[in-house]
Amino acid sequence: MNNFTNSSSVISSDTVIKGKIDFKGELLIEGKASGDILGDNLTLGPSAKVDGKIIVKAITVQGNFTGFIRSDTVKLDAGSTVKGDIEHSEISIETGANFNGKVIRIAKSPRKAGESESEEDSSIYSLTDKAVAK
Repeated sequence: MNNFTNSSSVISSDTVIKGKIDFKGELLIEGKASGDILGDNLTLGPSAKVDGKIIVKAITVQGNFTGFIRSDTVKLDAGSTVKGDIEHSEISIETGANFNGKVIRIAKSPRKAGESESEEDSSIYSLTDKAVAK
């Protein structure tokens, strides 16, 4: 069982989604998804099978993913399988995680004095729009 107590959205293990997912807050995927995923905090649960392009602020992978990930913080838990490239500011790969791909470190933009959370959000999403357009 997954300890995902503050979830705002859950895609259950018997659900299949094809297409773009755009979310705010936290999202837990236990089912199958194929396509672009854009948002804040994403967890791919142990039963997740996801492929596509993921651009989020933070991601934890416990299940299976194939594709491209861009995230400030990436965590690959033991038992996860990731095939594809990862662009990140911080990454953690636990012993027992399976990863086959390229890891590219991206600089976290320094926060300026007086910069609000919403300004940071807008920079993430403008970066997202450019990456999805490729």
